[in-house]
Amino acid sequence: MPAPLLSVVIPTHNRARYAMHAITSVLSQGDERLEVVVSDTSTDGELQRWVAASPVGKDPRLHYFRPAQRLDMTGNHNAAVAAARGEFLCLIGDDDTIAAGLLEAADWALRNGVDLIAPNVVANYVWPDFRSRYFGAGHASRLYFARKMGGARFCTTREALALALHEAAQGTDGLPKLYHGLVRRSVMERVKQRSGEYFHGSSPDVSGSIGLAVCAERFLIVDFPLSIPGASGGSNTGRSAMNTHKGKLTSESQTSGFVDAGWSPGVPKFFSVETVWGHAALSTLSRLDPAAISRYHFARLLAACSLRHPEYATEIEVATAQAAEMQGLDISALKAAIAAEYRRLRWQRIRHVVKRVLRPTASGGRPFVAGLETVAEAPAELAARLTRMHLDWAGAVRQPSRD
Repeated sequence: MPAPLLSVVIPTHNRARYAMHAITSVLSQGDERLEVVVSDTSTDGELQRWVAASPVGKDPRLHYFRPAQRLDMTGNHNAAVAAARGEFLCLIGDDDTIAAGLLEAADWALRNGVDLIAPNVVANYVWPDFRSRYFGAGHASRLYFARKMGGARFCTTREALALALHEAAQGTDGLPKLYHGLVRRSVMERVKQRSGEYFHGSSPDVSGSIGLAVCAERFLIVDFPLSIPGASGGSNTGRSAMNTHKGKLTSESQTSGFVDAGWSPGVPKFFSVETVWGHAALSTLSRLDPAAISRYHFARLLAACSLRHPEYATEIEVATAQAAEMQGLDISALKAAIAAEYRRLRWQRIRHVVKRVLRPTASGGRPFVAGLETVAEAPAELAARLTRMHLDWAGAVRQPSRD
């Protein structure tokens, strides 16, 4: 049986209420070159029962399986990617979906010898159960669009990695990515051959981007939607919006397994977006490019933790001493650098608040479509907007610029 052109990979755990819509939406593309791989570590059995009873379960393009051994989130992501057969891979969450342009982009990449495509997020869906501290349910059931779309540029991974390390790997913007990106499978295999797995640490999306930046040479960044990230109330994004995405390492399944295995020195020992991203980046570098750890901007990470999570001052102080020792710095010099970064981040926060005050609605001036009950309704609305904009994949990448 020939390998599919594209495998869309969906790891999931006890979130059938979202995953069933994500799976249905992706398969509705109706293209035989597509494979959907779902690795389900759920303990409630709900998604397994739905797959068995639904017509979706009989679609030959669906590869649904339950790993034999117990896996944490990173392990589940590794299992899901390992099961995919496609020439190209795209990893999405179980509350996300893909856009029609993803298969077209994979076909274009195959014909043009492009291994990595990293779309900027220009469309995102918010589930009905999503709440935020400031706008409550104001974002719920909406599909948001960037005010501008279109355009592409080739970037070198060397420069992208340097910038990411300077920003303490706080996210995947500006990096190659498998999560909501498009990656030739051979490149992911290169990462695994060199490091033992596709993903390391407590954040598969950040680990995947760092691994690709080390193991590849160039990638294409596009301002065109190939997927539609979803934000649900039960997701990490939803918890972050309510400022509840923090706690002890041992209290979170995402990080508890790394307590005994070893937490990255210089990263404060508590669970948060910032620490999880830092741990994933450093864990990946330790296996692929240990020398690059010296370029990691610990002051940036520690300042972000101090600003956003002051209740963990003791853990931050311990990590500061570790980072100073690792980088051969006098601790007073590192603390001065942290203070400078703290002031910079606080000023960025003030500017962000001022901008939101000037745009006081939940949308902040972004175009959106309201009233969408599931992510499965989003691709058609996105396609309609692109049609109105006279924008398609071919137009977005007609003349990509080069760094």
